[in-house]
Amino acid sequence: MSTNETPLVLSHDYAVQATYSGTQIAVEVTAENDGDESITADPPVPRVVCTFLSDTGERVYQAGRTLVEPVGVGESTTLEFALGIDVDAVARYELRCKWVEE
Repeated sequence: MSTNETPLVLSHDYAVQATYSGTQIAVEVTAENDGDESITADPPVPRVVCTFLSDTGERVYQAGRTLVEPVGVGESTTLEFALGIDVDAVARYELRCKWVEE
């Protein structure tokens, strides 16, 4: 599930990866500017939030990334969210993208 208040089109993929310290879940998000104007680093800026949820809908972990580099019309940027603890408790993830005044 995802919600989006910005002109960014989000595509995403996830993988379960083995690391030297154990298993991790990685969510890779590509955000493409489908709007009519460039997105600059001046506020407001888009913030993408990834929430990892259990099968009962409880939040296991949440992380957010604010775009700090400009994204021109038709251009894209990639963000990654990783979870290395409580991996077995995660059943799904949700993405949100909204404007913030950071």
